[in-house]
Amino acid sequence: MTPSVLRYSDQIPQMSPQMDFNYISMIPSNGAVFTGNQEVRIPINVPADSFVDMKRAYIRYKITNLAAAGGNHSLLALDPIAGAASFIGTFRVVSGTGALLEEIQHYDALVAQMNINQNDAVVATRGAITMGTSQSPMTAVAISNVAGNAVAALGGKQTIEATKSKVFYHEPVSAVFNADKLFPFGYTQGTSYVSLTLNSNDGAICEFNDSTNTVTWNASEFELVLPVLRPGAEFANNFRTLIQSGLPINIHSVGFQNSQQNIEANATGMQTVTFSTRKRSVKSVMTTLRVNNQLTQKLCNSSSGFKNNNAKDYQYSIGGRRIPSAPIKVDTTSETNGVGGVDIGGAYNNTLMALGHYNSNLRGSISNASTAGSAYMQAVASDPTLSSRCAFALDLESYGEGLSGMNLAGQGLPLVLHLNCGATGAASVGALLADLYVIHDVIFTLDGVSGTLSASS
Repeated sequence: MTPSVLRYSDQIPQMSPQMDFNYISMIPSNGAVFTGNQEVRIPINVPADSFVDMKRAYIRYKITNLAAAGGNHSLLALDPIAGAASFIGTFRVVSGTGALLEEIQHYDALVAQMNINQNDAVVATRGAITMGTSQSPMTAVAISNVAGNAVAALGGKQTIEATKSKVFYHEPVSAVFNADKLFPFGYTQGTSYVSLTLNSNDGAICEFNDSTNTVTWNASEFELVLPVLRPGAEFANNFRTLIQSGLPINIHSVGFQNSQQNIEANATGMQTVTFSTRKRSVKSVMTTLRVNNQLTQKLCNSSSGFKNNNAKDYQYSIGGRRIPSAPIKVDTTSETNGVGGVDIGGAYNNTLMALGHYNSNLRGSISNASTAGSAYMQAVASDPTLSSRCAFALDLESYGEGLSGMNLAGQGLPLVLHLNCGATGAASVGALLADLYVIHDVIFTLDGVSGTLSASS
């Protein structure tokens, strides 16, 4: 055994600095009551020399059904999968100097996909209590039919009665809110803020087709609840001296970038869908499909109305290389005379691996193999009128790129989804919107000399 006097690698345990802990609530700086397509801007205004534990932060808000009382079934139906996240169209975080730290468009659809890949008990209990998701997510129906549903076909949705309100608590799906270290917002220049661009009035909600009173809504009482830690004067002074010496403070996280393309109506055969990204460390990619004209249809659940368009297989071209070398097979048809057979497990496993870079708690699903309303992939006959719960995803670290992801910043080449589609899929009812979500590493850097906070990805 090596004597202690020769064990030069031994480290003296470092004591943790004493910190005062408290929750503070931030309210919007640009109003109190908001409606569709408006921006909610909430400052991150914390005391000087303080840190924020963003992983435990959340946003509280109230939704009110403005429909007139009386009449027939004037209920505001919440999205059964996204819940009240369906009211948020774009999520941004901006630094105090105006630098964009993060932006996720079509945020509601991303939250829906994250919930789909949660354990059903989590969605049915915690999700239902805090965000208004369905209490029966394994059988809940996301309406994807312009004819809509009557209230008799409620489909497991939570509702808000006319003239009534409900309060929700949302934990953002965000790189800033998923950082692996405390955020030093108390040491930055200016006041950073969270910006929520609300969905359109009709895109955020679902109304039953036998409702006699038009359903509209407003959102109010927004609060950003932040866990704030304030160190003692000695540690605060030492930390400020350290960063003012020029040593940058780097914080790692994993986030999402969204871009969109259209697939034309009645599209069949091989669809080449070209996106663009310049991220340096891409961990995985995920594409979802929804019917374009249903995104603003009040009779549909626009956030979670996903489609598969009778897909047969898919692969990506990334950096000029086809990945994987052989397409991932997909089939929703039952075996007939030894031909065909339902094949959806490959797409599901790749989605779990892709999203696992952001959240390692994704271990289940609120979809199933065959139930009509909540099938992971609808059969071709049902795809035009019923929602699937699938995505076309790929975990890039499974294809030889190690732990650093793929560097697409200098490739100068597009990112392409090659999706082979059969006939009479969802595109038979209209053009499809393809949402690409790139899951990537991001480094947030605090320049202690200038106090500026920036993001590098």
